[in-house]
Amino acid sequence: MFRSKALTTAIILLLVGTFAASTTSAQDAEDFGPGLEISVPQNHNIFLHGTEETPELRRDWPILTGIPGGSASFSKTAGAPQNLVDVQGTPIVEALSLNGTVTVELYASLEAKSPVCRQTNVIPGSPAGATTQFYVTLRWGSFTLINGMATNVVTMEESYTQSHIFQVEVPVDDVDLGPGDALSLQISVQHDCVQPGSLWWGTYDAKSGITFSGELIDPQLEQVTDSNRITRIEFTPISPWGPSDFSQQVIEVVGPMYSYESMVHGFGQEDQRLEHFESPHSFRVGEANRTVLTWSTSKSLEPGLYMIDGCFKLQDQDPAEPCDVIGVLKFEVKEDPQALLSGTWVAIMIPLGVIAWLGASMREAMLPLPAYAVILVLAIASIGPATHLPDIDANSPRSDGAAPSFTLLQHGGDGSVSLFELLSDSDAVVLGLYVPGSANANRQANDFQMADALIDRDISFVQIATGKGVRAVDLDSHSEIINGSWPLLMDNADASVGKSFPSGASDAVIIIDAAGFITDWSPGTYSSSEIADAVGEATRGSGHSVFDPITLLWGTALLPLFVLAMPRERKYQEPDEVLLPGSGILLTLLAAGVGFSLWAIPISLMAAVGLGAWWIWIELILALILTYHGLRTLTSGRIPEIDWISNKIYSSLPEQYRDWRKASSFSDDVHLGIWVAWLIWLRTPDLVAQGVGAVARTGILGMILSVCILLGLILASGLAVVIARAIIGVTGPIPRTLGSLSVGIRPRAWGLASAILGGWLLISLLVGPVLGNF
Repeated sequence: MFRSKALTTAIILLLVGTFAASTTSAQDAEDFGPGLEISVPQNHNIFLHGTEETPELRRDWPILTGIPGGSASFSKTAGAPQNLVDVQGTPIVEALSLNGTVTVELYASLEAKSPVCRQTNVIPGSPAGATTQFYVTLRWGSFTLINGMATNVVTMEESYTQSHIFQVEVPVDDVDLGPGDALSLQISVQHDCVQPGSLWWGTYDAKSGITFSGELIDPQLEQVTDSNRITRIEFTPISPWGPSDFSQQVIEVVGPMYSYESMVHGFGQEDQRLEHFESPHSFRVGEANRTVLTWSTSKSLEPGLYMIDGCFKLQDQDPAEPCDVIGVLKFEVKEDPQALLSGTWVAIMIPLGVIAWLGASMREAMLPLPAYAVILVLAIASIGPATHLPDIDANSPRSDGAAPSFTLLQHGGDGSVSLFELLSDSDAVVLGLYVPGSANANRQANDFQMADALIDRDISFVQIATGKGVRAVDLDSHSEIINGSWPLLMDNADASVGKSFPSGASDAVIIIDAAGFITDWSPGTYSSSEIADAVGEATRGSGHSVFDPITLLWGTALLPLFVLAMPRERKYQEPDEVLLPGSGILLTLLAAGVGFSLWAIPISLMAAVGLGAWWIWIELILALILTYHGLRTLTSGRIPEIDWISNKIYSSLPEQYRDWRKASSFSDDVHLGIWVAWLIWLRTPDLVAQGVGAVARTGILGMILSVCILLGLILASGLAVVIARAIIGVTGPIPRTLGSLSVGIRPRAWGLASAILGGWLLISLLVGPVLGNF
């Protein structure tokens, strides 16, 4: 029984100890967690400045040495105290509550060092004495903080080099002051010595003034990390005496660091000090019309733990101290948010779907095992284009596509401006997104002005202030800087336009070609030379080439083409009549070119006539058509519409070519051409739209050049099919045998894969950019 009770007691003690340890650990983690740790001085000073005729009450700490700059002389008083100083300070601009103490400290001495006062001080405090005492009255607004209170009594004998200190100190509680309340100080003296004296101020060693203890300032240090992991730092210098009370600042971004516990002021290795700021990059108007100082990091931060180490100087504090206010802002830059469904899933779905479909088809009839091996190879090859598909994520913009259409209000009440208007007479649009108060707003403006001088084309520049809750007043200061050089637009309150761009609602420069497609973009800003180069690329097809279809053949994008290019005939059949040399290649070129042109010509025309503003809907329709093509191929092995067009063209061929090449083989090549178009679109959605359509909108020469580019792309796509068939052909008779064995099931398996590809893209467009526009 005793052992049982002892064991129970031990278990209870163990549980209590574990709970206490976990609670302590949790509290420690909370104490060292992210957030702002700020230390501010508890004593706040107001000093006498100026001359005896025009004294002043100011915040700045006297830094002069030598003879004091200000003084008030006095001689032996006869009965009543002598009035010396009556001064009023400037009104405060912020409300404050006084809770603490107020101390008035005065520096005074004899005009020349002398023992006369000490020697004649027979009876201190009487007509036979020789002491000195000051009387202080201090009012702030409607409150009288000190009313004629006497300082300590001193028998003076020193000169200004060793001034005597006179003090009066009183407690203050719940004194609430508001903007406009001014401080006033009256000083009088009772001097019983025959040797004249002076009250001194305005030097480092004789800084007569007032000291308030308590919490009078409330600076705020904040940071915002945008979707590009660029951090914007904001400092709001809240002081009753206004933002100029904070005279200097040094801010450093330090990290990545191992833990929050290690984040203390001044800590961090040299390679962890990523940014050093002093003068603010920009300003913005914050709450209650306060001035907010802003800085932005020049580069994106890697995920990890960081601190913003701030050191701030105040006017009223000792200039010998390095920091008067220390702020350590701890924060975490998180990994990019995970999508609802990663594009990797579609690469897994296709092989699994094909295998499941094969298993179901085996119940009806069995094919030779090599045919199933071909289908497995096709399923694996389909992973190539699947890896380039976008993720499925809510409200995510289309990274490779047209710029979102917008119509936004222009600053200054000059109506609204749309993307269509900007593109109407321009070869390209250079668009700058910025968050109000960001340093990148001015950087973009400077780069835009220099780029405009470098570019000899018709280019439209525009800046959009974005971010949630953006207000018209946030654009005022930047509007004065650009002075109407280009439109300055204001995003919607929910930042819907900014979020629709690949950069998100953050600082970025985006290049849009004449057809309305995004050709390039960069977080933050672009240099003027980079803007000029990007605009040049945009007017030349955004770096796309007529050789891209052949180049893509050697990557993963067109891998399924090599399996689909397996011939249906087991043996090569020689023509019965003498035909033109290379007739087989020419027929394949013709058929594949027709298939590619059935897709590329409508896309080129829609881009050329300026349908970029509606391109997301066009892409949605294209994804539907791809899914339809896949489903029709899955069910019937062919696309009926493509077959019909193929038969029409085939019937117009000379008879000797029709006798040699069967209609089914010609149709296979036409189908391969359309599949090349779809695979290229999945890999580079803007190849035709930008490479052809955007060039066509740059002028008469651009129209002629765009036709040549389109013909080049058609020829290159046909050559890609020819090359794929040639590579399969030179490998020997095995591919022909495998092709003939799988001739019926191979297109159907590809139909399933392409339907999955199209369906995934359809859902991605619907969930992402389409819903993001609503």
